[in-house]
Amino acid sequence: MADFRKWLYAFAGVTLLAGLSAPASAQSTLMQCTGSANNPIIRAEEYTALAGDVFITCTGGIPTTVGTALPKVTITVFVTNTSITSKITQPSTTHDDPAWNEALLIMDEAGTTTSTLGLENCGSATAPFQTTPNDQTCNILSAAGNGTGDYDGTAGRPNVFQARQVNGSFGQAIQFIGVPIDPPGNTPAVVGGPPPVRTMRITNLRVNAVAFNVYNLGNSFSLTNVNTTVTFNGTNFGGNQIFTVPNGTVRIGLLASQSTVTDTNITDEFDAATFLQCNATAGFTTNSIKLSEGFPTAFKVRNFAQILANGTPPGATTDLSFYTWNGGVDLSSPNINQNVPNALYNTETGINFDPALSTPTTNPPAGTGSNGTAPTGTAFNSPGTGIETAGEPSQGTRFAIRISGIPLGSNPSVLTTVPLQTGDNNNTGGMVLICGTDAHGYGGSAGTCATDGINDTSVISIDANGNGLLVYEVAFADPNALEFANVPFFVNPDINLNATPPVGGTPQVGVTGSANASFAPFYATSVAGIGAAHTLTSGFPIPRFVDNPLPTPPVSLFTYNKCACDMLFPWVVGNAAINTSIVVANTSLDPCGGTACAAGFTAKPQSGKVKFWFFGTNDFNFDPTHFAPGVNGGQVIAPQTSVVVPAGGYVAFVISPSSAVAGGQTAGNGLGPLMDAATGKVASPFAGYVIAQSEFQYCHGIASLSGVGLTPQTYLGLVLDKARNFTGTLQINEGGSGTVTFSNNGTQLQRTKQTFADELEQ
Repeated sequence: MADFRKWLYAFAGVTLLAGLSAPASAQSTLMQCTGSANNPIIRAEEYTALAGDVFITCTGGIPTTVGTALPKVTITVFVTNTSITSKITQPSTTHDDPAWNEALLIMDEAGTTTSTLGLENCGSATAPFQTTPNDQTCNILSAAGNGTGDYDGTAGRPNVFQARQVNGSFGQAIQFIGVPIDPPGNTPAVVGGPPPVRTMRITNLRVNAVAFNVYNLGNSFSLTNVNTTVTFNGTNFGGNQIFTVPNGTVRIGLLASQSTVTDTNITDEFDAATFLQCNATAGFTTNSIKLSEGFPTAFKVRNFAQILANGTPPGATTDLSFYTWNGGVDLSSPNINQNVPNALYNTETGINFDPALSTPTTNPPAGTGSNGTAPTGTAFNSPGTGIETAGEPSQGTRFAIRISGIPLGSNPSVLTTVPLQTGDNNNTGGMVLICGTDAHGYGGSAGTCATDGINDTSVISIDANGNGLLVYEVAFADPNALEFANVPFFVNPDINLNATPPVGGTPQVGVTGSANASFAPFYATSVAGIGAAHTLTSGFPIPRFVDNPLPTPPVSLFTYNKCACDMLFPWVVGNAAINTSIVVANTSLDPCGGTACAAGFTAKPQSGKVKFWFFGTNDFNFDPTHFAPGVNGGQVIAPQTSVVVPAGGYVAFVISPSSAVAGGQTAGNGLGPLMDAATGKVASPFAGYVIAQSEFQYCHGIASLSGVGLTPQTYLGLVLDKARNFTGTLQINEGGSGTVTFSNNGTQLQRTKQTFADELEQ
């Protein structure tokens, strides 16, 4: 931290010296420069946010004599409140120190639609670095002696200069070293016209926006700016000039929330799932996760090539004034050159001019807010500096959806393509599922995603704890719309209810699957070097984001409810004189057999075991006021579970502690004499009540007490109601998939109407 303060003190001292310099009238022979910048909104979650271009405008000074070398200047760019993360471009096989990075300085708006100058970088074949001395700068001879014609992009007159790291600056500073600058002078090109100016543009400046900690503010608005300081060191300047400009406003880029699948493209094509374990059906879950832009340009494609491949930008035809998505999600199209500095591409790519890439036929392309023709000149090339990769990212905007606690056996899956929408489900773009990524959401491709789930969805791989990761990448987005993506989930339990026992992916019950989301690839702030510049070969991807699914709370997706039918048998006796026979019938088999029929039954054939729980004392002669299992004569009887009872079948149980009367007179039903839970031995006489819990719906039963000298007494088992704990209001929404919404003291629970009906029938 002490070294960081030294940098601040140094710049403060420079500012003071500039303020104490001679008045302008005494400096008319020296060049004066001022600065300004674009100030785009950048994502608070991003380590490599593309900040706004910085503009330098210089006036005055004495132009260099024709035919002589332009004086050289070193320009330092310092970000005062975070670090610079512009990519280091030089291959690892080179040993230049300090290293080269992708930030560029462009003279006199070369390559823009306001200039006729072509692009030519210092260090290229026609503008090579100086070898005597070997300082890796370029010499430029004055063309006309009046400050004009020096940077026209022809051989020996480069107008693009590459930045280098500043060692010891803790990643906060870069420099453009030895840039030849010719003062524009004071003589207007036209008598009475404005004085001539020399302009410079600094572009491809990436910064660590995570360092501002705005990403932890959730939905709260914060006006936080990136502050960039520029200083000049050269003989032509009126002192060591300095200025600071804001060139980035930091805002939350992604908002994740719980939503409901209401898009008619989904609800019309697919069915809603039901979530009773025994008769669960495949389909989409009512709850979904919604990914919303924090500002209109937060979701971006990798390169303008995706805009051209998957839709049409505004202005491409005379009658088109807005971005139009054609439904495509092609990510395989190679990047194109985005080499017009004043065009607004709104992609993850900065300014690039790579000889390995093509340049669009109409350049700049329609939709970039700039008109004109393609810049002339030679694509960037320079042995060892890697300038040809300047501005190029690793991928488009990605989203990591992390799911947790997914019920095992539910076989969750998702759509391979999800639309980006705005307003009332108006599709404005799309994103595509990426498979084969690493644990951070990096790498992989769309082509490796199998459509192995229901309705051609892609099954999500989950671990033994129900956790998994899925990643989407933006393929088309409208920078003029505030977009969102509603991501539905599908389940396919695939249960064969007619098998004994049921087979297939019978899902867990009582486990609620949830999801949260962040940008991807994601990395914790504790990862060494994550907020610094890295090379393509050994570093982290661009863009990359903070590992921060919170403070957004997890979104609840779905829960499987247990299919059960509970019956109470309130008086059961088993002793030497009296036995109790219990029969539980599985009546889930009806005249309709699980299909629609004129009889109007709605049950589905189910099968499952019956578990018997015993609550009582040692025989009925004990004082009932002393009843407590294991206390005052009470005993704890071990529960017993039957074999699977098929639909239409039954299980019989004879309650008797006597080993001579084996409980469970139906052969092979899995039941036996009552056993003491503590000793594991045959229990003493029993009197009390029994609860039978069936793993199927529609159970019914009878109990019959009989014995020596006792007229048999028979009664029906009582089907128990489950505690609902519901005191709120009931609303039925007839739209969309048809849902029932329970509101209970501010808490909402949603079910499809079919699921609600099934639960009521329990």
